[in-house]
Amino acid sequence: MGRWTTEEDKRLRAAVAANGPSDWKKISKEILDGNRSDVQCLHRWQKVLKPGLVKGPWTKEEDRIINECVKAGILKWAEIAKRIPGRIGKQCRDRWINHLNPTLRKGGWTEEEDLLLLQSQNIYGNSWKQIAKLMSGRSENDVKNRCNNAENSRRRKTNSTASVSASVSASASASASASATEGVL
Repeated sequence: MGRWTTEEDKRLRAAVAANGPSDWKKISKEILDGNRSDVQCLHRWQKVLKPGLVKGPWTKEEDRIINECVKAGILKWAEIAKRIPGRIGKQCRDRWINHLNPTLRKGGWTEEEDLLLLQSQNIYGNSWKQIAKLMSGRSENDVKNRCNNAENSRRRKTNSTASVSASVSASASASASASATEGVL
């Protein structure tokens, strides 16, 4: 099943209000007619619909808490999230891995990194975690974004080249047609 509908969200909210956020199998089966799994219902609630959930920009205070927890050896993301109201463990993990970790390399990519990225993707496909392990200081997200941006850039160049070629062919064809017509008149 694809995207959640407004009606499904409404029914899920009502089910949680009536039953509490715990019996996801019951909610899935009885409230959503089995159209969504218990895991889908749980994730939709925890990551999208749960009141108080904070999305969007991180504050300096939230970043400070994550940094202090990691320095103190607290590496269970759900434990860290308990100290940041409205955030969940996955958000804290992603924040650390993609932005706060001091070993991350920021800035431009070298030709060597681009070559390694291309070779690694040929071997591992889109397994960004596996590729990031080979690229010192680059996060999974950085690797994925670099690869996708490079792919989009190649597509634009290919489309642009194809467009220019088509224009040149059309012009040549029109000129040939015009020359042939002149000879007939």
